Amino acid sequence: MDRQSIISKLLALPAKIAAEEDNVLQAHANLIEAKGILQQKEDSLLLGNIIDGKNAEIRAAQMREYTEDERKHLIEAELNLKNAVARLERYRDEFRALRSVAELLKGVA
Repeated sequence: MDRQSIISKLLALPAKIAAEEDNVLQAHANLIEAKGILQQKEDSLLLGNIIDGKNAEIRAAQMREYTEDERKHLIEAELNLKNAVARLERYRDEFRALRSVAELLKGVA
């Protein structure tokens, strides 16, 4: 990697970091929304007397059965957030590494 490519990457990374920060915020909002949707569904099932098992284990199984789609959506939202955070950290790590290399090159020049 030559000096010019380091400079180019250093100049481009802040925009990538900012875009990924926006992705993390959106993924977090999606996760909050998915949790809310699941909670609304669970409340609706309880208030509508749909969950009527004889004991806690049966009621929990019924709840899982009736909220399968919402739970899948929640899991996807959690995974999307984790992936967005990981991408953001990779960009930040790359930026820090390139900045260190640039400092080293500045001392050599």
